[in-house]
Amino acid sequence: MRTMQRRFQDLPALPGAGLTSLYTRTMLGYLLIMGVLWLFGLEGIYGHPTPFYALYYPALTSFSALGWQIPCIIVFFAGLAALRRWLLPRLVSENTFTAKETWHLLLGIFVFSVLFAATVAMIRGGFHGIEQAYDRQAYEYVGDIGKTSSIRQLFAQYTDPRFHQNLSMHAKVHPPGPIALLWLMSYIGMFIPTTQAAFLSVATILFSCTALVPLYFWTRLSTNQRTALLACICYSLVPSIVLFTATSADALFTPFTLATLYCFERAIRQRSVPSALLAGVGYGILIHLKFSLIGMGAYFGLVGLWMLRRPETRRNVIQTTILMTVGLTAVVLGIYWWSGFNIIETFHLAKGQFDLDQMHLDELTPRLPAWTYRILNPACWFFFAGIPVSVLALREFFSSEDKTRALWWIFALMLLVLNLLYLARGEGERSALYLFPFLVIPAAHQLGRALERQGNAKPILATVCFLAFQCWFIETVFYTYW
Repeated sequence: MRTMQRRFQDLPALPGAGLTSLYTRTMLGYLLIMGVLWLFGLEGIYGHPTPFYALYYPALTSFSALGWQIPCIIVFFAGLAALRRWLLPRLVSENTFTAKETWHLLLGIFVFSVLFAATVAMIRGGFHGIEQAYDRQAYEYVGDIGKTSSIRQLFAQYTDPRFHQNLSMHAKVHPPGPIALLWLMSYIGMFIPTTQAAFLSVATILFSCTALVPLYFWTRLSTNQRTALLACICYSLVPSIVLFTATSADALFTPFTLATLYCFERAIRQRSVPSALLAGVGYGILIHLKFSLIGMGAYFGLVGLWMLRRPETRRNVIQTTILMTVGLTAVVLGIYWWSGFNIIETFHLAKGQFDLDQMHLDELTPRLPAWTYRILNPACWFFFAGIPVSVLALREFFSSEDKTRALWWIFALMLLVLNLLYLARGEGERSALYLFPFLVIPAAHQLGRALERQGNAKPILATVCFLAFQCWFIETVFYTYW
């Protein structure tokens, strides 16, 4: 352990070229191990390269396919030029940003995120690469829009077994929140709902990328402004976030997740009553969107226990706990009063359907036992968080400063808890998007320390370029479905 810690401590001193070499060797070693395991028959899902839910299927098969690489390249280098012109010099010199400047920077990162996610999706199939998720109406939530006369009726009938059997494949194992959210989005700019794939895909990208705003404020409150801006930059290039913002409904949940975490952080650090109530309301929304997001409660508990140790923050913890409980209860009882929807009954119904689906999967195309995915899922997340993000986050976990060490221990424990609570056997790169901020923030803090020690922008440039390359590589080499 001490040898590993000393090795990690040398990382901030590496110049840009040294970091690039480290990232490259780590990625090549990872792919080599994955390939060897695959050749020996260790296949996680349907014969796919372990542990990805993706097929080896290069997109560079024709001249027309090559043409779809150009928009992605243009967007990245335009974003890189803007980063070097307006942000990096200030970050290196540790200058603070005014509120107006910060909002301008967040807007710029938001625009880049939207365009980069869209153009990366277009690498495979052009414009259809963006729309493909909403063309699968028999499998996705979009196919359930309009199955009842209203959203209220959707909630009211959701636990009716006869109605439940007519839902799409994914809706059967989730609460009705995703359908309701897409249903609301379908009204934007129109008088009647639409399930047009192009419209909903663009709306999904735009809404999902707003997660950058609560990510910034949560990170700034927990660490500092420079780390917060670096976290937003890295988050906009995390392969899972980029690849599935356009093609996975789980991306729609990230703004709610990060906003809830920010409200909680503000409530427990500053004893803010409105923030505590909003955190409870946000958590109530989360559990109606995805049952896995119940795991976010572990973060509230870990931070609360940590702050209970100090007499000066005990009152913050007690007040936040009470007010969050009030907010959560108000959401659950409010929805029950409004529609008769019972979240507990829905959980049991969804769990029964999930177990049935897993049994059918093993009858048709057997997967590995569930316990093996306690190793395979983290291995998947290590790659899809981005090799630079994972390497930097690990370095921060092992060699952090005293003032942030407790926070990183909480983040590391959260990763462990979320791994244990993640029940699906595979597909973690698309359905565990809520996990990646717990790697991005410590990685950004590590980058900030590297900038401070070296006094130049080479570490962030090496990291940004490698993350963008990894996004391009995955989308070009592997077919990640939707």
